[in-house]
Amino acid sequence: MPPQPPSSTPAHSENSARRPQPLGRDFTLLWGASGSASLADGLVRVALPLVAVELTRSPALVAGVAVTTTLAWIVVGLPAGALGDRLNRRTIALSAALLRTVLLGAVGLLLFTDQLTVGMLFAAAFLLGVGEAFFDTSTPAMVPGLVPKEELSRAHGRRHAVAMAGNELVGPAAGGTLFALSKVAPLLVSTACHALSALMLWRMRAAPDRPREPEAERTALFTEVRQGLVLLVRSRRIAVIALWGGMANFAGSLTFAVLALHLVAPGPVGLDTWGFGLLMASLGLGGLIGALLAGRLAARVGELRLLTLSCALMAADSVALALTTQIWVIAVGLVVGSAAAAVFGVMAITALQRATPDSHLSRVSAGNQLVMMSGTALGGIAAGVLGEATGDLRVGFAVAAVLLLALTSMRAAIPAAPTGGLDPDRVR
Repeated sequence: MPPQPPSSTPAHSENSARRPQPLGRDFTLLWGASGSASLADGLVRVALPLVAVELTRSPALVAGVAVTTTLAWIVVGLPAGALGDRLNRRTIALSAALLRTVLLGAVGLLLFTDQLTVGMLFAAAFLLGVGEAFFDTSTPAMVPGLVPKEELSRAHGRRHAVAMAGNELVGPAAGGTLFALSKVAPLLVSTACHALSALMLWRMRAAPDRPREPEAERTALFTEVRQGLVLLVRSRRIAVIALWGGMANFAGSLTFAVLALHLVAPGPVGLDTWGFGLLMASLGLGGLIGALLAGRLAARVGELRLLTLSCALMAADSVALALTTQIWVIAVGLVVGSAAAAVFGVMAITALQRATPDSHLSRVSAGNQLVMMSGTALGGIAAGVLGEATGDLRVGFAVAAVLLLALTSMRAAIPAAPTGGLDPDRVR
């Protein structure tokens, strides 16, 4: 199915209940490829720091392995988005999957033969982050061209659910278990997952190429990156949605960056590490449920209303943490907040894509992701500063709750859906 111009799509803010339409074979393959890649990412999230501990006892170097992957995304995310709008997105995602397959296979082989060094691990972590950036900017932008426009929120809900299941639930738990059996095992399983992701992408019908500019008229890559950022800022609807997501991430990070200090003994809640792990698993389960229900809720409530409602409910965990140390109250708040955060994420990407021309989808997605990651990073820094300055982590939790409740007013700043859309040729 050819891509539909998001600018001519109704806002779907007042949808009534209707019978869902099939999402199609190609979306199913894309969904499977995303799920397999997310499972591999969840495994690697646990495995790489454990491998680093095998190679060095330096806390800075061990922490640096995880930071390097994020740094790679920040460095190449925007150019990756520009290339996603210039080239075939399926080809880019397939290439990224193959790159990560080869990298993880090589790291596993070097580790098995005791040839792996810390420098090699850092290089692999950076290249894995590069592959993740290209995969994560290309695959979401493929969705509007694969599913009926009325099913966009349901499709993104499924993508978000399978990503959360792999990244937050199954992957980390399996990664720790596999590493206990063999330090190479999680890397080999991750290699197989990325290979399966590549196979599913290869089996998709090749997406039709978008019309290309004549070679003489094609702009430089840096100019195309700038055009994506200009659209992200100039379109008020897109800018407000991106800012809303970034601020929500900032507020969420105010809570989650220091959550372990508050919950695990000698923190005031007094959980042991097993109890903390169980609580985190239930939090992931809440997010999975929220992502699966997002599409159905949007069809009944409306996407913008659901954004507002989920933003308010995201404050539940921060309120519970600020007011009590009763574990059952905190657990309920965390599960509700996690489910609401998943719904918010699905609605935000859906609303963003409805307002973005297909020719700019990858670039705007990359810019939006950069805003989200920046919000998370700044929120974590603010949580640490508030905790050090006040000596009471509940201050940060209270600030997060107030900010999330205040962010419900962001809906009023979103203009009505455009009827004509923004001409990409004017974004220069």
